[in-house]
Amino acid sequence: MDASLLLSLLLSLHLHLAVRAAMDSCYDDEGRPNRCMPKFENVAFNRTVVASNVCGSPPEDYCMQTGSTRSCHVCDAADPERSHNVSLLTDFNRNDEPTWWQSQSMYYGIQHPNSVNLTLHLGKAFEITYIRLKFYTSRPESFAIYKRTEEDGSWLPYQYYSASCRKTYGKDAKGYIRPGDDERIAVCTDEFSDISPLTGGNVAFSTLEGRPSAYNFDKSLMLQEWVTASDLLISLDRLNTFGDEFFKDSKVLRSYFYAISDFSVGGRCKCNGHASECTEGEHGGLACACQHNTEGADCQRCRPFYQDRPWARATGDSANECLKCNCSGRSDECVFDAEQYRSTGSGGRCLSCRDNTDGPHCESCRENHYRNSPEEPCLPCNCNVNGSVSLQCDAEGRCVCRDGVTGEKCDTCRAGFHSLGPGGCRPCECDPSGSVDSCSPLDGRCFCKPNVEGQSCDRCRPGFFNLQQVNPAGCQPCFCFGHSLACSSSHRYAAVNITSDFLEDQDGWWGQFSGGMEYPLQWKEGEVYLLPLTEDDVGFYKAPEKFLGQRVHSYGQPLSITFTSETPELLPDHVSLLLQGAGIALSADLASRPALPSDPGHAPRRSFVVRLHEIEGRFKPSLSAFEFQHLLYNLTALKISNAGGHNYTSQLAGVTLTSAFIPSGPASPAAPWVESCSCPLGFTGQFCERCLSGFTREDPSRGPLSPCVPCNCHQHGSCHPETGVCECSHFTAGVTCERCLGGYHGNALIGTPGDCRPCPCPDGTSCAQIAETGQVVCTDCPAGQTGTRCQMCEDGYYGDPLGQSGPARPCARCDCNGNVDLNAVGVCDRVTGRCLKCLGHTEGDDCQRCRRGFYGDARVRTAGPKCRPCSCSPAGTAGRADECHPQTGNCLCLGHVTGRDCGRCEVGFFNLQPGIGCEMCKCNPIGSSSMACHPISGQCVCRAGVEGSLCDSCRVGFFGFSSRGCRACDCDPMGSVSMQCHSNGTCHCRQGFVGYKCDKCELNYFHDRETHQCEECPACYGLVKKQAEKLRTRLQDLEKLLARFDCRGRFGKHPHLLKYHMARLSEHEHQGEDTLPNALEDFLAFQEAREAFIKQFSLLEASSGTLLAQLHDITSALNCSISAAEEEGNETRKDESGRGVCQTFTGTLLTIAASQKQLKQATLDLHRTIIPFELVSGPNKWSNMVNESQVLMKSHEEAADHIEAVAARALTASKQTFGLLMDLLQDNSTEEYIRNLTRHDLARRTEELDQDIQAKDSIVDKLKEEAQPLIQTASKNMESMEDIRKVNSSSCLNFSSKLHDKKKKSFCLLYMAAEWPRRQSQTKVALKKEKPLEEKVLADVRRKVSQIEKMIKPALENASLAGNTSKEAELTAGAVAEVRVLCFHPPEAIVKMTLPTIQVFLLGSQGEVSLTGVKRDMEAAQLQLEAYSAALTELISKIGKPLSRMIFIRFDRILNETARRLSALRGSVESPALGAKIQRLHSAAREQRSRLSAMEQDIQEITEERDSLRDIASNLPESCPQA
Repeated sequence: MDASLLLSLLLSLHLHLAVRAAMDSCYDDEGRPNRCMPKFENVAFNRTVVASNVCGSPPEDYCMQTGSTRSCHVCDAADPERSHNVSLLTDFNRNDEPTWWQSQSMYYGIQHPNSVNLTLHLGKAFEITYIRLKFYTSRPESFAIYKRTEEDGSWLPYQYYSASCRKTYGKDAKGYIRPGDDERIAVCTDEFSDISPLTGGNVAFSTLEGRPSAYNFDKSLMLQEWVTASDLLISLDRLNTFGDEFFKDSKVLRSYFYAISDFSVGGRCKCNGHASECTEGEHGGLACACQHNTEGADCQRCRPFYQDRPWARATGDSANECLKCNCSGRSDECVFDAEQYRSTGSGGRCLSCRDNTDGPHCESCRENHYRNSPEEPCLPCNCNVNGSVSLQCDAEGRCVCRDGVTGEKCDTCRAGFHSLGPGGCRPCECDPSGSVDSCSPLDGRCFCKPNVEGQSCDRCRPGFFNLQQVNPAGCQPCFCFGHSLACSSSHRYAAVNITSDFLEDQDGWWGQFSGGMEYPLQWKEGEVYLLPLTEDDVGFYKAPEKFLGQRVHSYGQPLSITFTSETPELLPDHVSLLLQGAGIALSADLASRPALPSDPGHAPRRSFVVRLHEIEGRFKPSLSAFEFQHLLYNLTALKISNAGGHNYTSQLAGVTLTSAFIPSGPASPAAPWVESCSCPLGFTGQFCERCLSGFTREDPSRGPLSPCVPCNCHQHGSCHPETGVCECSHFTAGVTCERCLGGYHGNALIGTPGDCRPCPCPDGTSCAQIAETGQVVCTDCPAGQTGTRCQMCEDGYYGDPLGQSGPARPCARCDCNGNVDLNAVGVCDRVTGRCLKCLGHTEGDDCQRCRRGFYGDARVRTAGPKCRPCSCSPAGTAGRADECHPQTGNCLCLGHVTGRDCGRCEVGFFNLQPGIGCEMCKCNPIGSSSMACHPISGQCVCRAGVEGSLCDSCRVGFFGFSSRGCRACDCDPMGSVSMQCHSNGTCHCRQGFVGYKCDKCELNYFHDRETHQCEECPACYGLVKKQAEKLRTRLQDLEKLLARFDCRGRFGKHPHLLKYHMARLSEHEHQGEDTLPNALEDFLAFQEAREAFIKQFSLLEASSGTLLAQLHDITSALNCSISAAEEEGNETRKDESGRGVCQTFTGTLLTIAASQKQLKQATLDLHRTIIPFELVSGPNKWSNMVNESQVLMKSHEEAADHIEAVAARALTASKQTFGLLMDLLQDNSTEEYIRNLTRHDLARRTEELDQDIQAKDSIVDKLKEEAQPLIQTASKNMESMEDIRKVNSSSCLNFSSKLHDKKKKSFCLLYMAAEWPRRQSQTKVALKKEKPLEEKVLADVRRKVSQIEKMIKPALENASLAGNTSKEAELTAGAVAEVRVLCFHPPEAIVKMTLPTIQVFLLGSQGEVSLTGVKRDMEAAQLQLEAYSAALTELISKIGKPLSRMIFIRFDRILNETARRLSALRGSVESPALGAKIQRLHSAAREQRSRLSAMEQDIQEITEERDSLRDIASNLPESCPQA
């Protein structure tokens, strides 16, 4: 079987299977209709075929083509064995015993153009799927298939088969149908027209093959018609030959004929999907057994009364069952109405409706009838003939009325109409703009608005204009500033909206709160909002200037306010409006309009609208029209309440005020509400707002509201139309020119040009003429002058204006710096200006300074007192209580006393005593949190758990006196004898109690819950106790063993004891073990020791730095340098003693620098040491502890020796430096060096001094008396210096002893330092385990930073104390500088000292001035130099004292710890391992992104394939089987 036949069979099978499931029933199991079809069959089987030619009548010979030979036979119609009639076409066909129909041969003229036709009558329309012909001979060269759908109809071509399509049928071979072409066209093919095979050739024609709509068959009416046929015709038109028929050989001609062994037609009875079988009809023919309320031979129409929708073929999607007509139970017949179906979707139109009903479904009443409900019959309408448009009413019996008519039966005139008649009601002729309601329904009379008149209410009453429908009063009153009642609408103005939409900024709006406080608004595009000041004071939105001012043109016009919010529920329901102007305040509470429809994605809005006129009842208080317009004429404020409330849930989105302006072009739209007034005499302007020329305001303060009156200028000029002020001439002045101009005198009221004459006064000032005497007196003298001719200065001024006592001097005001009573008489001299009556404790010619005993700035221009009494505190003042600095008022204070009036102690001092001063606070630096104390009692600020006035002891119940305070004992109240513990924190226990806090029972004791005491156990527990005592004895032996180790872990003088105790401990190792007691206490002890060690090294380093700076200053003063010292071998200095001093200083300088470097490195090493707090997780046996201690001692001896050596070198360098400095200061060589430097110059200068002294004897005698107080003061200072030196000596001894103690403690600290490397290695091991904690690093950083901020906070509290300390250091540095100048200044500078200074030294001798006295004074200077050296020693000792730097220890510790933690964290974050790990994570992230990208691409391709498959599936014929 060839490919075409196979395709035809597949199509047939496809159509057969597509409806297989629907053949059984036209309804599913639930009774729902579905498509059904008769069975698919060979419709040609056993049907009679009519042939136009059959062989055998008469009998004839024929030959079969079998290749090279021919076999000949006989066809005889009379012989059944030899007959080949048409019945053999549709009988049962067997391939092994074929039967066939045969035509006559070519011998009888069977050949083109003679055709042989085979006609198959099906008796009914069938849907043909395929037609199959099996030829017994070779297939024809040309044949065609035709069909028709009705009897006696025309034959339509189905398919052409020809090797000569164009020649035979006029068709192109292998034609095909494109989408959009007519699919009912037959095509021609040469595929089955070859002469081979000679027998058994098949031709299969599929009706749907090559038809583009084949897969959408249910929706293609064209193909449904194409496959329908009731008759088929096979036209055999041309035989296939070898060409040998040309020779007319009879055998050859007898071998060419048509023979078909099988004629089969695949199809089904056509029932349009509404029947599952075809049966014999009433008239004997086939007919469908129709379902789905259909009928007809092909179920091609709906049954009667099932016409609600048009008949349609059933499809796979819908059975298209015919629906029953809906006639509401009032009809039994209907027809299909296509127009009705298109418009309503229901095509059944009912006929012969009952109960006066009508309509397609009998659903409505007949004309002029109605009903109340569908169940009731229809009733007559009874509409009024005159008032109704028609006699038909609605469903409730209401009639449709004419215009102007109302009522259920249209028998009443509507509002606005009157006089019902045959034509209905006539409309009222009332102007809606000026009338209220409607006219009278009887006579049509109109009811006018208050300001309107006329028969039709179409004109304004006098005094009103602008008739508008929106105006409740009809017309608005004339304003005309109250000067006229005649006005009309102006045509010059155009409407304009003053708007703020807040698209760019706040547009000048502000927020205002109670009390007038203004704040800027918050802005975002399209809205502004105000943050409430308080919950009760939410504020107002205050309008900018463009909404204010002259706004009378907005009278009667709307003001719109719009708010917005996130949701409609948050929009405000009301808002308050405030208007202020012309001394009037109005308020209105505005209700909201419905929310504006908002575009999707935009916030909802709500508007509030109010018209600005007096008729608006929401304005309070009520105003007249004139008052309202007067307010708008000068609107000063417009405020809108903050409707968002204290939660600012809504925002102001827009404000619009309608107004008017004069446009430059055509006015559009017009503003008819702007008036144009007809003004009375004296007024002019559009609004009568100006006075006519020659008129002025009666009351200028009222502005345009004031009436205009004629001008009155007394014939001296014209007046200003607004102010009434005359433009005076003839030397007159005044509002009405009623007086003479300044500098002129006379009577201006006479009204003549010569009324005023010039005054005889200086500078042309004004004057007056005394009527009685006629004398002219100057009345307007220049400032400061007085008299009839201004010839003298008035009180408070001085000078000689007319030069009566010499040259003329203008009068000037006396300058007494504001320290006189200006109302008093004679405060200064009128000629010289000297102040005579100074006030406020001032004195001087100008009262320019404060009197003795007062201070201040007498020249300052203030209202208060300028000079205040000194009021120095008698207790803290060194001088008199009424003497102070004249400007600052600072009193001369005693030692350590401060304050302007010397009334309080400095920080760190207390107990102010007269004549003595304040004594230093003696706070314990460990127990107190600050070096300051109470300024009166001296009570120090103690740390937690510390008490005492000096904070030097723990409170009761506390122990462990340290820099962190004292810790609570926390002794158990039941087990302790008292709540006070021992110095190590252990409590004193009662009998039977043990433990650090006495909170446990002793061995052989148990806890009694009733008495809460430890009771002794029975005697049987004695054996256990003995064993425990043995173990305790062993532990005591172990403690003794450990006690023989020194702090550095080395065994003492009895190494054999170590072996003995180790052996005993190893023997009894299994009998008992104990953990390390109080690990937290040990950890804290380590930390304190480490911090103390760091503190000591830091103090030594700071002291070295201080000494280094001091020595630098000294070497600079002596012109020494390190480079000079190093090159001393190359240069020879003249003065051997000076060179020795420089060598000593520079050597000391280098030694101290090296020591400082070593100390700094030791401090850094201690800082880097980590002391972890950890407990051993495994068994912690004392024997193991001893073994570990021995191993640690051996492994870290070198590190301990190194730290010890560094400390020793630092200590030695410090001692050496201290000794060198003391030797230097005590060495007389320096003094001798200075004395040698100055002796030669002094000898030369002495002769000059003798001459000068003899010439100045008189001056010296006078200076002796003045210098006596200075000598006494110097004596006191020397005594103070001596006391300071003694104190410094004791301080040095104390410092040495403390240093010795620190040295002892350092050895114990060195043992601790030996332990730290092992701890450090454990820390490194722990750091390797930090990987799971990497994610917590940042969180820890934030927490550490917060802790650092809290730790640094106390530094701010001590800032003031540090400031005071720095000031004291500055004073001390100043003293050192003075000492240095006196000690080390070059000789030339000493010789050039000023004479007064030398005289002070000479006065101290109290003898005759001579060279001997000078020498004695030089010896005194030497003693003073020694005193200064002692002061320098004291300063150095102070700098080296640890106590002076205690206030910085806490800061150093905090900052060092902070730096260490940050460094550790930075190292963790910036470690190479972490960086490599982050790099790997980045690489993994990039790889993951690439994978995701590939997966997304795969998903995209899969999605496209899925969509393509969905398109293919959706386009398959619905009859295709679904997988």
